[in-house]
Parts: sequence; structure tokens; C-alpha cells
Amino acid sequence: MATWHWTDDDAGYEDWLVCHPTGFQANLTNPPGARYFRIHRATCRLPDRSLPGNSNPRTGRAYSKVTADTVAELVAWARAHLPELQDFTEANYCKICTPTD
Repeated sequence: MATWHWTDDDAGYEDWLVCHPTGFQANLTNPPGARYFRIHRATCRLPDRSLPGNSNPRTGRAYSKVTADTVAELVAWARAHLPELQDFTEANYCKICTPTD
């Protein structure tokens, strides 16, 4: 199991996406909290709607990302790091890219 939590490192996050096109990513707040944790395919562009003029617009400021090769790894990361987020619902999965292992 290999998950990465990206904060203030857009270059590392973007390199991971290129190297893992069949992987998955979760968009979440920074600092992480259970209020917002949405899982997407690595190729989904929704998590990257950001303000390009900012330093690290994708992994800095109000948002961070967690990446993994499987959805199960992202769910395990969330359960380990966000104990208040134990039940995953439709709201935790992108409706556009429909991420499933």
C-alpha cells in the first residue's frame, strides 16, 4: 500500500498523476478534515480547477490531495487519518469520472 498526501507540492503531485494514469486521487481540505474528501480517477480534471497564479494552486492553500493506486488505499488512508470519516457515501465519489477499482 502506497499513498501520498500532497501539500504545497504541485510538481510532485502532477508527476505522480503522469506516472500513475490508472491510479486515483482524493481532493480534501488543507488541513485534512472529514467535511470534504472526494475520490477521483487520476485522469479526472475536476480536482485541478484552481487559481493558476497562486503558488502550488492544487496542493496549497485550502486544498491538498491524496493519491494511491486503488480506491481501497484512499479509503484506508481516510479511515486512518480522518477517524470521524468512517462511512463513505455517494458524496465521497466523483459523479463525473465514477472512480472504482
